[in-house]
Amino acid sequence: MPFSLKDRELKAGVKLLDGRPFYLSLEGIEKLEEMDMIDSLLARLDQAIQSDEANHVSITLDRFCTLGIERLKKNFYFLQSTTLEYCKKFQLEKICTNHNSSITYEQVEKARIPYFLSMWELCSKGSLNSPSKHTIEVQYDAMKQEIGKQYQTSCYLVYWEGKQLGMVIPIIEPGTKEEGRLFYMGILPEQRGKGYGTLLHQLGLDLLQEKGATYYIGSTGIENKPMQQIFRNNNCKPIFQAVTYMKEK
Repeated sequence: MPFSLKDRELKAGVKLLDGRPFYLSLEGIEKLEEMDMIDSLLARLDQAIQSDEANHVSITLDRFCTLGIERLKKNFYFLQSTTLEYCKKFQLEKICTNHNSSITYEQVEKARIPYFLSMWELCSKGSLNSPSKHTIEVQYDAMKQEIGKQYQTSCYLVYWEGKQLGMVIPIIEPGTKEEGRLFYMGILPEQRGKGYGTLLHQLGLDLLQEKGATYYIGSTGIENKPMQQIFRNNNCKPIFQAVTYMKEK
């Protein structure tokens, strides 16, 4: 039987990001008050891995949830990353696009996806966040599975004074109507260190508002000081410290 969350898990606030057959990603298991509920959830995830339903499972939870973390370690999950989460609430009265006029952008049409993926790969090189084990093509396919049809209108190439700057993927978080996220945001290596990150991030926030988001949730690795500064520059407030544990077959 394919993996799914049970009603009591959903009611508790556990979230599933479904990137099958590549991955299953869960958030909020620390909201399950009974340890046997966590054990039951982990057992079903093991079945999903063993039956090749997903190549790996990742679980993100509060960094200070000692009991949950111990349960994951006992079930042979390994620490993948430690992250900081930030939040920004948008003004509801009107959308105020105030990104620098030197930045331009284009929504990527289907014919240009191969070029977009090449830009994504270049932007990921040298990132301070934990690298993915998957190719860009696999990450793109998993993204389509996770976020649904909105992927068709969520991929943007970004330019600075006509020159390629980077790319951004603004989305509405699956299962919500108003939670904005940037599935990915990246700057080309040769464009880093010039102050463009704050401007690119602001553009992403503007695009999220155009999609109907009323607030934004973003995260970055605890070692990624430049991205943390970008969050602060754009008035995003720290709300949560998280750890992500992973298990593979």
